[in-house]
Amino acid sequence: MKTSAQYIAIDMNDRLPSFKLATIDADKPYADGDRSQATVVDSLHLVNRCKQDPSLIVVDVGALFGEFGLYAAACGCRVFIFEVQPEYADLIRTSIALNNFSISRVHVLEKAVSNLPSNSKLTFSQKGGQTKVAEGNLTVSTIRLDDVAWPLNSTILLLKIDVEGFELNVLRSAEKLFSENRIHHLIFEYTAWWTDRGAQKDLIPYVENTLKSKQLFALDRTASTVYGPLKRQAINHFHSFHISKRLQTDIYARFVEPSDKDTLEIEPYYLGISFA
Repeated sequence: MKTSAQYIAIDMNDRLPSFKLATIDADKPYADGDRSQATVVDSLHLVNRCKQDPSLIVVDVGALFGEFGLYAAACGCRVFIFEVQPEYADLIRTSIALNNFSISRVHVLEKAVSNLPSNSKLTFSQKGGQTKVAEGNLTVSTIRLDDVAWPLNSTILLLKIDVEGFELNVLRSAEKLFSENRIHHLIFEYTAWWTDRGAQKDLIPYVENTLKSKQLFALDRTASTVYGPLKRQAINHFHSFHISKRLQTDIYARFVEPSDKDTLEIEPYYLGISFA
């Protein structure tokens, strides 16, 4: 891994506002689901909303290069970025400096978000930019989202979670935030067949029944399509179907009612047909 002194800056100009990103090899980061995630984010009108209310927060848990949170920062939102790998956290800080983002508004925390008591220790093994809880060479402190020193009376407009199968642990750390209606929108990665990394079968029921989501959507893996809202039959069979086909997708959950200004374009979801 290159250090920040060896970074290569690239322009992230696929959509506005653009920003600069510190990378390892000048390649733009890409993951399946990025286009449909962008559809959701664009529907939230971050530039206008964060201009009207600069206290609105976007949270990026499992950030890697941090492009999700850095885009929100370019939109003028307050941002909290969580990344346990020091090399990537260093690159994110370099990106913050490249864009002259205020460090009082864009926070980088090298902590593992977990439902363990805050300041517990987790040890990870690292491989190819990914982390997995195991006996390894990276030991980090944990933090519960409920224990973060959020600005008083602040609202988390959007929480994004991509932590290699431990999304449920992150969500369990934020029950108080959800119960207080301080988190309005959620995007999380869903990999049903990663049975060794967390209780994936419990993930969607937990979001729906415990956290009280109002609507759930499935995000297309390669296109910009958002499917939903998911109906009861689809939700009931979502886990078993994804295991049988070894599918991975992202789920978008709303915790507020859609407004008259809602511009999210959606298509019906058909289990086994929709690419999600």
